[in-house]
Amino acid sequence: MQDQRGLSGRQRVAILLAAIAIVVVAYLLISSGGNDDKTGGSTTVRVVDAKPDGGIEKLAFKKGDQVRFTVVSDTADEIHVHGYDLMKDVPKGGSVSFSFKGSIEGRFVVELEDHKQQIAELDVTP
Repeated sequence: MQDQRGLSGRQRVAILLAAIAIVVVAYLLISSGGNDDKTGGSTTVRVVDAKPDGGIEKLAFKKGDQVRFTVVSDTADEIHVHGYDLMKDVPKGGSVSFSFKGSIEGRFVVELEDHKQQIAELDVTP
């Protein structure tokens, strides 16, 4: 059966499903920044038993970008971003976020200062 615009029930459902699919895809692209790498976005570094969960996290940014990352840790310690000399305390079972302009080019260690454990590597490239 067709409505006043000449569309059958199946056609209306197909149009509705297509519209929903477009909205979902657009949302996923926007929320992920359109890419799935850790370049220029924000990421989470997870620390379990004073070690980086899954290995040393690679963080890559372009010079001038806003560097953003969060450390979630089951171990209390001071997080130190070498080269930029940024330090923040993370409580046991807590998290701490960093956000700063990537103004210095190079490769920098991010570590649990007291445990002397590297948890991430920050690359800032031209």
